Amino acid sequence: MAAPTKTVAQKLLIKPGTTVWATPEEHLPLIGALPVDVDVADVLSTATTGLMFAADESALHRLLDEHRDGLSGAVNFWVVYPKGNKADINRDSLRRILAEYGMRPIAQIAVDETWSALRFRMLREGEVFDADARD
Repeated sequence: MAAPTKTVAQKLLIKPGTTVWATPEEHLPLIGALPVDVDVADVLSTATTGLMFAADESALHRLLDEHRDGLSGAVNFWVVYPKGNKADINRDSLRRILAEYGMRPIAQIAVDETWSALRFRMLREGEVFDADARD
């Protein structure tokens, strides 16, 4: 018997009883139904999961600069971006951009036919990350 298909929320590690933050918030419905008792946080630093939707590089930089102080707060921080060559950002450019903010990629998922998501975490003390090197 095949394993049940995970929802997008499950792939994004959004669990019952946790909090999620999204910017722009109107994009939150793209991930589908949230698990039971998930609250939507007003600020990134108080969220268990943070979702930053960026259609292009300039939007991403603007959002990162605007929410820089909250980046280390979310346990699960994802950048959701257009798949393929539909924008001037992709998995490789995101590695370099987020490295400038002291973060490194750790997981990637498909959200739908249009969007992918790349999960990042803050670099640990003394950790060095070369965004141009292949893991």
